[in-house]
Amino acid sequence: MRTNLKAYAAYLAASLAVLLPLWRPGYVLTLDLIFTRRMPLPTELSSSYLLRLALHYLSIVVPGQILEKLLLLGILLLSSIGLHRLVRALQPPAAVNQWGIYVASIFYAINPFTYARFMAGQYNVLLGYALLPWFVRLLFLFGKRPGWRSAAKLGGLAAVIGVVSIHTVGMLAVLCAAGAAVGWWRHSKNIKRYAVFSLAALEIFVLASSYWLVPLLAGQGSTAHDINNFSAGDTQAFATDGSNVVVKFANVMRLQGFWAESKNLFLLPQDRMILWGTLALAVIALATTGGVVLWKRSRSATLVLGVSALLAVACACGALGLLGSHVSLLAGYREPHKFVALLALAYAVFLAGGVDDVLARLQANRPAAYVPVAVGLLLLPLLLTRVMFWGFDGQLSPRQYPADWTAANQLLQQDKSNFKVLFLPWHQYMTFRFTGRVVANPAPYFFSKPTLVSADPELGKAAGLGQDEQHKKLTALMAQAGERSDLAPQLANQNIKYILLAKDLDFTHYGYVTHQPGIRQLRDLPDLQVYENLAWRAP
Repeated sequence: MRTNLKAYAAYLAASLAVLLPLWRPGYVLTLDLIFTRRMPLPTELSSSYLLRLALHYLSIVVPGQILEKLLLLGILLLSSIGLHRLVRALQPPAAVNQWGIYVASIFYAINPFTYARFMAGQYNVLLGYALLPWFVRLLFLFGKRPGWRSAAKLGGLAAVIGVVSIHTVGMLAVLCAAGAAVGWWRHSKNIKRYAVFSLAALEIFVLASSYWLVPLLAGQGSTAHDINNFSAGDTQAFATDGSNVVVKFANVMRLQGFWAESKNLFLLPQDRMILWGTLALAVIALATTGGVVLWKRSRSATLVLGVSALLAVACACGALGLLGSHVSLLAGYREPHKFVALLALAYAVFLAGGVDDVLARLQANRPAAYVPVAVGLLLLPLLLTRVMFWGFDGQLSPRQYPADWTAANQLLQQDKSNFKVLFLPWHQYMTFRFTGRVVANPAPYFFSKPTLVSADPELGKAAGLGQDEQHKKLTALMAQAGERSDLAPQLANQNIKYILLAKDLDFTHYGYVTHQPGIRQLRDLPDLQVYENLAWRAP
């Protein structure tokens, strides 16, 4: 127990080395990471409904900026501690290694895959990723002793993962499929017992997830709507980076290839580290060595992790897109690179054994080199993703929402009518002066009244998420609004009573709003203009 606490303290120190500069007052805003003082209530029943509901009520008690930072810290700690516990479960009882498990656990939390997802603000993906080693540990324990208790834990955790990240459920399916195949091979005599309790775990997952799973399978709800809207444009826009399969494979093997990496939205690890490719190869070599070591100890665990990693690589490199054209649910994985999480998991587990094997050989043959090499190996994950430390190399810093946004929100709250607000400029992602970088438009989260922003990601022909009929109509209207004189009644038909124009990005293109008949300017603030639609009538 004391050893575990010492390890957890080390993982906390590594996590703080990443996040400590972000604990100053303000919000961490980057791409999809948008928090506000009070998180809004979810309006649609999706897999993440319970998570968003929890964030809403927690933000009533804990300020949003604190809640956000606790969430980010929790992701790093859950990742490291989960991997630590998984490696411990795979070690023989007499194992006393220290270096390997530390390297592996820190690497699982801090690597090129997690770095890119943090910079993209994908906290749902990261939460699912953080829970993967916890699930795999339960899966292996279930494999050793199938029973009602282990089945309940396995199915329950799978349901929790479905709440925080629906995409991670696909990874659980890959792991379970690999586990079932290995179980059939290793325990064919007890296959009936395994089948009974596996079905029990599946039933627990289905029952706990039925609130979102049933509508999805029936083709209803927001998730099904988004999947139906996905097209070849989405597949192309969010494909793994690489001009061909070979380049994609090379990117994936070093835990890169995320579509956002080529958009110049953030630094890449190799931008801040010389010989970065050599470090990546060293990690792969150590993981390969560790895979051989684990094979001698537990063939079942090695096969489950290894096969899952190979399937993940195939999915990320394009196989999933081929399957998605035939299976509608798989089409929901418009960004197959998420499956690289399984490769990162295998790397991390194997890395523990690889590091220990190298150090054991050194201790036996060259003891003088043991300590310096051990220190170098411990620094390996830190050097590989150096750009992640100290506020992501200074790329992220806490930001405050403009006071003018608060003033405008107070003005809107004074009107007790049932109306909607149009927020301009009409972009889903854009740069604001107060964010200093491209972020998802935070207006729907910040303003108390229902606020409409664009749902077009502006990535080729990608449809994006949440593109309903109202958004399509408004997109068409905004494209022609400068040449029309009936903007007020057109917006009134959409129940839009107010217009907010932020003085950011291309806001000067929307100067026509001031001259539109039936639209009156209420406030002209330094950061924001507020307009009222006089053509609006209560529905």
